[in-house]
Amino acid sequence: MDGRDYLADLLGNVPEWQARALCAQTDPEAFFPEKGGSTRDAKRICARCEVKENCLQYALEHDERFGIWGGLSERERRKIKRQAREAARRRAERAAPVVVCFPTPMINPDLEPQTALPEPASAEPVLEQLVESGRERVPVAA
Repeated sequence: MDGRDYLADLLGNVPEWQARALCAQTDPEAFFPEKGGSTRDAKRICARCEVKENCLQYALEHDERFGIWGGLSERERRKIKRQAREAARRRAERAAPVVVCFPTPMINPDLEPQTALPEPASAEPVLEQLVESGRERVPVAA
């Protein structure tokens, strides 16, 4: 929605495109049929309307729950919104972060297997073993 539409809503005025809409020149009853009533006449008028896209966009942005807007019923507009949400969800899933695993022999059998260090009684022997073996890692307690 652009600033003019927003301002028009606040002031209670109609956006410029609504004044050019064919529905503004016809009986509004056709665009708000009773439950189960026909939408055929309203959709026929919308099909020839030059501002049909503006109308549909307005209805989707303002969550219009009743009537024919942009040639679509509320049910059809809900379907469009649902499809848009699903498409956004799929895009978000494709953009999910990549999980990086550190190489281990289980993942890459070509790696040299690590030898387990014996469980010492204190931390000093472990540090001595690490220094002697040239390793830079400190083992994590199980």
